[in-house]
Amino acid sequence: RMDRESGAVAMQQAEDFRTETRVLAAALAMQQADVFERVTQFKSWTVNDVLGHLHFFNAAAEAALQGPQVFQDLMAPAMAALKAGAPILDLQFPWLDGLTGTALFEAWQEGAERLADAYATADPKARVTWVGPEMSALSAITARQMETWAHGQEIFDLLGLERPESDRIRNIAHLGVVTFGWSFQVRGAAVPEPLPHIVLTAPSGVVW
Repeated sequence: RMDRESGAVAMQQAEDFRTETRVLAAALAMQQADVFERVTQFKSWTVNDVLGHLHFFNAAAEAALQGPQVFQDLMAPAMAALKAGAPILDLQFPWLDGLTGTALFEAWQEGAERLADAYATADPKARVTWVGPEMSALSAITARQMETWAHGQEIFDLLGLERPESDRIRNIAHLGVVTFGWSFQVRGAAVPEPLPHIVLTAPSGVVW
C-alpha cells in the first residue's frame, strides 16, 4: 500500500505483520471473555501470557526503531531479570503492570498497528538494536510476523480453528530457509552440505 503522507510504497513485510496480527485478533474476538485465562499446549502458557509476550516484544521492536538508547531503556529491567535466571515469560510482567484480559487484547492490537505503521515507512536496510545481534528493519518486522504466527498457532490449536493463510507466509518460509545454517552453528554443529533445495506451493498456488 502507499503511505498517505509521503506517497512512498510501504514496506510489504510491515503490512504482512499487520495482517498476521489482525487474523489472530479476529479469531480471539469471537470468543468468550474467559478465553484469556485458558491454557495452551505451549509450556502451559495462557492466552494472556501469549498476548503479553507478543505485546512486550512488539513494544521492544518499536523502541529499537527509535534508537539504541530507547531500546536499552525499555529492555534493561527485563535483561537484568533474564541474567538473574528469570524465565522469559516473567520478563513481560513488570512492564505489563497487571494488564490482562480484554484490556491487554486491545492494547496488543493498538501496539501492533502502531508498530506496523512505524515500520511501513522505515528504511528496510536501517539497522536496529535487538537482544541478540542487531538486524535490519526489514528483518526485525519479519521476525515480529514470525513470532505472531508461531505463537498464534497455539491459540488456533486451543480454539480448534484453522488459521486463514495467505502468501504473507512467504516471509516466514524465507526465514526458515536463510537460517538453515545458523540453526546448526548456534549449537556448535557443522552445517550439512549441500544445502537442501526447497520448493513450496503457496496458499495462492504459486510455486516458490
